Amino acid sequence: MQWLKVTVGTTTECADIVSLILMDAGSDGVSVLDVNDVKDVLRDKNSWDYADDKLLNASDEEVFVSGFFGKDFDMEALKQSLDEFRENSDLQAGSLSVKIDSVQDSDWENEWRKYYRPIEREDVAIVPQWIKYDGKCGKTVLIEPGMAFGTGRHETTAMCISLLQKIDLKQKTVLDIGCGSGILGIAALKCGAKRCVMSDIDNAAIESARLNAELNGVCGQSEFICGNLCLSENKFDAVLANLTADILLRLYETLPQFVNKGGYVIISGLIHARADEVLKKYSEQFDAVERLREGEWQAILLKKK
Repeated sequence: MQWLKVTVGTTTECADIVSLILMDAGSDGVSVLDVNDVKDVLRDKNSWDYADDKLLNASDEEVFVSGFFGKDFDMEALKQSLDEFRENSDLQAGSLSVKIDSVQDSDWENEWRKYYRPIEREDVAIVPQWIKYDGKCGKTVLIEPGMAFGTGRHETTAMCISLLQKIDLKQKTVLDIGCGSGILGIAALKCGAKRCVMSDIDNAAIESARLNAELNGVCGQSEFICGNLCLSENKFDAVLANLTADILLRLYETLPQFVNKGGYVIISGLIHARADEVLKKYSEQFDAVERLREGEWQAILLKKK
């Protein structure tokens, strides 16, 4: 079946509004591509060029929002909605130019794949499962990025991957709390851990983690728990908790009991304004070993006293 891919040029400030206009017009979902993000990746010496070079010629301020529609879609109605938005908004909406491409079902389903590339952190690479990786990292974590709950690209996840490599995980047990797609737990197993319990309150996240564990051949070393974040009765040598400041503060009442003496905890998902508050609380039973900052986020490696 043929579909129309409709791409609207706008600004970062108005990308969400344009997304809503496309969805109101009938698109089940949208993709947002910020040209500046693409340029940063393409200029990275370690980049796997994943976008067309023509994007480099686009305006630094331009963002592309795309939706998919049936071939009989009323394009004039969409253009009218965009014109009304421009006339009634005080925001800088950008060009609001409209580009239309015809795509087949198979093209649509795989369109997003060209925007993914391996993510390398020290000796661990997070690799989309359809890419043959021949980079510098000795350990690879295969993922299916089509699933929800994380691809490893966010700073909070990436910092966790860096910090877990600071721990000697050989033959150690690991708990990945709020595991999402399972990237951190799988990375820990690839770094030598003998067993990892991955827990999350969302069953869809558990299924994503299970799929990724199967891709990496580590299901036999994994246990998946759907429910409250700490349901295991065991203690662990390392706990991975990429969550939020509020959840980490609530977890402090129970989390330490899951950590062996001398064991490690990695906490992440901390915005700068909340990091000291969380660290002060955890310092009651843990010593800070290392603290990373990237973008607006922090991650901290802790060792139980």
